Amino acid sequence: MKITVTFTSQGRMLEGLLFLPESSQGVVPGLLFEGSMTGATNQIAELIAREVSLQGFVCLVMDHSFYGDDEGAAQPWESPSKRLEDIKAALRFLIDHAAVDSEKIVGVGVSVGVEYMAQVCRETNYCKGLIMLQGPFDDSQNVTRDLEIPSIVIDETHLDSAVDEVVLWTRTLFNGSLPEQKNEPQNIDWSRSDK
Repeated sequence: MKITVTFTSQGRMLEGLLFLPESSQGVVPGLLFEGSMTGATNQIAELIAREVSLQGFVCLVMDHSFYGDDEGAAQPWESPSKRLEDIKAALRFLIDHAAVDSEKIVGVGVSVGVEYMAQVCRETNYCKGLIMLQGPFDDSQNVTRDLEIPSIVIDETHLDSAVDEVVLWTRTLFNGSLPEQKNEPQNIDWSRSDK
């Protein structure tokens, strides 16, 4: 189920799309999708968030200050410091949402969104993991070298497999075990199985 939500960041009303799983019982992990440079919710982050929510997760995609239907602001204008504060506000919204387990929050960065999400993970303890969705020419994983939370790089080129990998990694993070080395991003080939 997709609903439009609003929350406040730095005195501005921001809008987001919240995807709720239809068959959820109790609280579930929440994922915040931080998109590409434009910050608009109608791009790849929204597509993946919608599909991931069908697997039992709450997913939030947001517009930032000065994007989307912002309150009369010049369009679009990128402010890194404001964008970081917007991400923190969105994470607080997720943490406070009744359907979300506040101890099971994952940040998902797409393209340049990885850099913003990684910085928020350095400054807060909101996220328990970081997923980096990137294309073949991105080099985002280098921004996570000093993070103390698990992270993974997932190729966004094939949307179906990207969705499967996001779901599998998040389930493993909260229900299984990930490699002990937390400061190195994990490039796991989920298509290979041990026999």
